[in-house]
Amino acid sequence: MDLFDQQVIPVGLTDERKSEIIFWPNWLDGQQADKLLATAIAKTPWREDMINIAGRRIPVPRLQNWFGAPDTSYTYSGIRLQALAFPDWMDSVRVAVEQVTGHPFNRALVNYYRHGRDSVDWHADDEPELGVEPLVASLSLGAERVFQLRHNQTKERLSVSLPHGSLLLMGAGIQDHWQHRLAKVIGLEQPRVNFTFRYMEK
Repeated sequence: MDLFDQQVIPVGLTDERKSEIIFWPNWLDGQQADKLLATAIAKTPWREDMINIAGRRIPVPRLQNWFGAPDTSYTYSGIRLQALAFPDWMDSVRVAVEQVTGHPFNRALVNYYRHGRDSVDWHADDEPELGVEPLVASLSLGAERVFQLRHNQTKERLSVSLPHGSLLLMGAGIQDHWQHRLAKVIGLEQPRVNFTFRYMEK
């Protein structure tokens, strides 16, 4: 893990409340990232969920699952995810993310983008159960994709390319003022797995 290329990206220059993204573009080396990507694809019990949009029930354009205390759940966009216990291999990643960021995390939403046709639209991780000003640490594996942020009022945009093995921490306040997405990429056939670590009191 190369921590010397940590980058601090100011976010919300037009906000009264400033925030920042901390980015480690090479947090895992190539061999570590390759091994973790293969493990995640093979060993995660992927869910194929459905979502209601404009009165139509359509597949969520990615596979996913939620990890944490088994007696808890997480709900977004009408989808309820019952938590699975962290397997040992994933829990070691969680602990390593805690160590480098200096923040506790006890939940993770794991997404599997099978190709460029998989995506996630504009949203914020601001569900009440995540608490006030939640921090979100995002570990990216596989195909490099562009992470986009859009300010709620000014529509100012920020883009960050997320290479294989990179780690990104969204600081306090970002979920209140910004939305983010991962857009579709025409012609991309390589997979990407993304771990988003969060903290919940219950």
